[in-house]
Amino acid sequence: MYVLIVGGGKVGMHVGRTVLEQGHEATVIEQRLARAEVLREALGDVVVLGNGTLPSVLESAGCGRADVVAAVTGDDAVNLLVAVLANRHFKAVRSIVRLNDPRNERLFRLSGVGGTVSSSAILAELIEREVAAQRVRTLLSFPSGGVAIVQVDLSSKSSVAGARVRDVPWPRGTLLVSVLRGEEVLVPEGALTVRAGDRLLLLAPPAVEEQLQTLLAPGAD
Repeated sequence: MYVLIVGGGKVGMHVGRTVLEQGHEATVIEQRLARAEVLREALGDVVVLGNGTLPSVLESAGCGRADVVAAVTGDDAVNLLVAVLANRHFKAVRSIVRLNDPRNERLFRLSGVGGTVSSSAILAELIEREVAAQRVRTLLSFPSGGVAIVQVDLSSKSSVAGARVRDVPWPRGTLLVSVLRGEEVLVPEGALTVRAGDRLLLLAPPAVEEQLQTLLAPGAD
């Protein structure tokens, strides 16, 4: 999987590191020179210095072959423009757009740019579904239907309990976003060992939910 990330702030750096740690390919576009240098120290040569709203920059970064384009800057106007370019000019498979101001959500949805991620919306969805008892839960489905945020409680009966993140045979198109262990939120680096009882948050196509159930939560403890 190739993920193109526009915006190298804290969110962009976290997404980039997560994608790389899980063995996927990533490029991060950042237009601030000083920040790009920080990113290169943390992530290596996957950082492109440039303005991600320019088609020429997106093209040079491989937007046309990206499986996912994630626009995660702190500016909603920039994120919307990147998503529009990715979807309509480069025909990206799917895009994920960071929504900073909830007042812009209607505009984002009307533009039809794909998945819009709002921290407040995700939190509300989590609270609403907390009463559910399933081990594999879809917390948020994007309008495009191509990807969802999925929560899985790792069963002690799973063959991957005790395995390192990099060694888990994740279903195709799945990206582990974070690991919740008690009160801790852990960055899913490749060397991290997942344990029974961990709560995993993943980006995954809806079609692989059954595979995730079999892999991570095969029956109740």
